[in-house]
Formats: sequence, C-alpha cells, structure tokens
Amino acid sequence: MSDATRSGLRAGLRAGGPIFPTFLGIFIGFGVAAQVAGVPPWAAVLMTMAVFAAPAQFAIVDAAGVGPMIAAGVLVNLRFFLMSLAMSQLLRGPRWRLLLSAQFIIATSYLLTFFQSRRQPSTDLAAFYVGLVLLAFPAALTGTILGLLFGAGLPAVVAFGATLFLPMYFTLLLAAELKARYEIGAALLGFALTPFAEYAVPGWGVFLTGLGVGVAVTAVQR
Repeated sequence: MSDATRSGLRAGLRAGGPIFPTFLGIFIGFGVAAQVAGVPPWAAVLMTMAVFAAPAQFAIVDAAGVGPMIAAGVLVNLRFFLMSLAMSQLLRGPRWRLLLSAQFIIATSYLLTFFQSRRQPSTDLAAFYVGLVLLAFPAALTGTILGLLFGAGLPAVVAFGATLFLPMYFTLLLAAELKARYEIGAALLGFALTPFAEYAVPGWGVFLTGLGVGVAVTAVQR
C-alpha cells in the first residue's frame, strides 16, 4: 500500500467518524420500522446489505405488497445512478473495483468524497471512499440488528427521533461546506421549497426540488 493510499484511507476514516453514530441511530429506526411492518428479521438485514439506503428502505417497508415494495425501492434509488456517473469521474481503478464501489454509493459517501476532491484534489479519493464505507456500512448493519432486537422496547418518540438524524446530519454537513454565494442560495432555496413540493407531490418533494434548483443554478451559472 502506497503512502498516498494510506493517507487517503486515514482521511476517509477521520471524515467518516461522525457517520458511525449517525447511521447507527438512523438504521435503528429502520430496524424498528421493519419490525412494526412485520418484515422478517433476516429480510430486514438482507435489505440493509443489498439496498444500503435508509430513505429507500423506509419507503420499501411502508409499501404494501411485493410489487409496490420493489417499485418504491427502485424509484427512490434512481438518484444513485446519477451519483454513480459523477463518482466515476473521481474514482480511478479497475472496472470491477468501480462496480463494487457503486454498491456503496449513498448520499453521504458521495458528498464527502466530492467535498474532499474540492478541498484536497491530490488525495487518493478511492482510498478516501473506502475509509468512509468501512465505517458507514458496519454502522448500518449494526443499527438494523439493534433496532430489530430492542426496537419493541423503545418509546415511540425515541424511535421516531432516530429517523431525524439523517436530515439533521446533512444540514450540518452542508452548512460546513457551502462557500460560494450560489451554493448558499441553492441550499436556502431548497430548504424553502421542499415542504411545498412534498405537500404537492408526496414522496417526491426532495427529488423534484433538488432537480429544479439544480437546473436553475446551472442555467444561471452558464
């Protein structure tokens, strides 16, 4: 392992430090939701391993019937297709490694790797990404298992509070990274419009707002 790879891996582990407790809380909430919905424990754990995306997993367990569950998971996870295309320009390596890396692309790993590429372009981003995943994925599995084992004994308000960790985490993450005026404006516009979009089109508010604000900012920048 080269010095650059070791340095990138350590940077990824440091940046991923806040991920572990955050994902632990979020996926405890998922484990509780899966238990309430009557999802078999083995299926809930397998879902975390295969899907590894809390919003999609909550949508799946909320859907009734196998067909709607699969459709919900596919539709919610479509956003990762675009993230994978963007990440393919940042990560370098054999095709098999890129395909394996794509399995672990989530909003957190995408954003933190992208932010790292802006702060320190010389970082071995592939190693940095691995460092993030080494903390995020075990946290998700551990949280799911804990939610399944002990979720029934948690007060409802605590279980619900666990689902709020993710938006709070992303808010703090973006607040620390936004620098340019158009970035700050885009974030504020997104926060302002998302509740209205979600009310108008339930389940699609975040996606539609992000798409609309992104197109608007791109058009202004050009």
